[in-house]
Amino acid sequence: MKKLRNKKSILLKTGIHLQFKYFASVIVLLCSLSCEKTKINEFHSEKKSIEFTLQNFPMLAKNFEKVKEVNLDSLTISLYRNPKKEDYDEILVFSKNKKFYAVPFFSNMYFDYWNFDNEDQKQLYSKTNSTFEKQIKNTVSELNLTQEEFGLLIEELMKSVLNAETNLDLKPKIFENYIYSTYRMDQYKVEESDSCLARTKRLYKQILIESEKIIRYNQFFLDARNGRVYEFINESRKRGEWKFKIKTYRIDCFSYPLSI
Repeated sequence: MKKLRNKKSILLKTGIHLQFKYFASVIVLLCSLSCEKTKINEFHSEKKSIEFTLQNFPMLAKNFEKVKEVNLDSLTISLYRNPKKEDYDEILVFSKNKKFYAVPFFSNMYFDYWNFDNEDQKQLYSKTNSTFEKQIKNTVSELNLTQEEFGLLIEELMKSVLNAETNLDLKPKIFENYIYSTYRMDQYKVEESDSCLARTKRLYKQILIESEKIIRYNQFFLDARNGRVYEFINESRKRGEWKFKIKTYRIDCFSYPLSI
């Protein structure tokens, strides 16, 4: 009987030991997976961050070259472009303290990426399965940006990199009597100039309505070169809270160049 009890005791201890080893192995595995995930998104060079973006978005062209860079002490914004591609997509690289995160900067062909609020056509190009807003939020997370740093990056991105215009409520002519033509040989139908003007006029009315509010939590930027208007919305309503949203509107008019 005593031998039987000792045997049971040994088996019980062995079982506990095996369970502990299994539990410890699971913890180590989870930790290694978590650490590996962190390492994947931590890039210490622009090249590595761009390579990661090209892998995740294979529809982007290769052979990008840096065409612009803005330095803000510990923060940097770089714009990359393929000079040989006429209807090009671009890549933005943000950095903080020598850590980098690259973001696709697609043309307007990819409706799902820009999630245009005023788009009626269906997307005819391959889906990106992401959005500009999501990529910017990833940038904030990966670079551990503060609210002040984020505000500075967006301001310089719009002003110094994209040469975007602000105070749009005071500039009716750039919406009411101007067509932002985009000459593209692509799958989308040609748009009539009247419908394009109507779309920009509707957007301008929306901007005017927002500008008349006593308290504003948003700001509009016109990126004429890329045919887009960005609306950055501060959704924070409590002290210490930081939430934002990005809306994008297409203002370019799909057309074909005249052959003479």
